[in-house]
Amino acid sequence: MFESIFGFKWEVQAVEPKEDYTLILTYKNGKKRLFDCKPLLGDSFAAPLKDKNFFMTAKAHHHTVMWNDKLDLCPEYLYENSVKIK
Repeated sequence: MFESIFGFKWEVQAVEPKEDYTLILTYKNGKKRLFDCKPLLGDSFAAPLKDKNFFMTAKAHHHTVMWNDKLDLCPEYLYENSVKIK
């Protein structure tokens, strides 16, 4: 019932970090979206992402994108600020 009400459109199932600080996100429904992390790099909370080696460690976990126990992005934010990939 929960799934039929909300549809889980924000559930990230897989993430592919790219060298240009973008993420290819695959959602539970199989759709793919592109999220650009570059605008976040000026924010203090996202400062660790400036290290490209660290950025490339992004993983899908708990239905969102995480780098470690202290840095993740809200799944709703990822969805609403990404664009469809055709």
